[in-house]
Amino acid sequence: MDGINIFMPGQRWQYDTRDGEEQSTLTVLTIDELEDDAIIHIRVDGLIIPGTRSLEHLPFSADALMASVTEFDKHLDQIPAFTEGYTAWKQAFDSGKGGYWKQPVKTVIAFIAARLQTQQSQSGV
Repeated sequence: MDGINIFMPGQRWQYDTRDGEEQSTLTVLTIDELEDDAIIHIRVDGLIIPGTRSLEHLPFSADALMASVTEFDKHLDQIPAFTEGYTAWKQAFDSGKGGYWKQPVKTVIAFIAARLQTQQSQSGV
């Protein structure tokens, strides 16, 4: 299946989560179409990460997102705010300094959680 034809802004999905985060969901925020790929921008809620319960903007390849989702939940009436994170990402991407994830969502969340934990322990929090 081609992710660009499956995903639409406002959709909330269940996905293959990390242990303990089974209630976590992801929401499709917007989609950027490239010549050979699509970048699906998502928000993830219901996380168990010290200091945060959500990640408000993450860009993924359509293939990575297709490999991660397990079940469609519902279509939201209102898409959560994301323009600040998206705008910063888009400027970096357009200047060649930003990218997007091509790994499964739970792998990326584990990576981000580990980075946040390292930052917190280094700052003494």
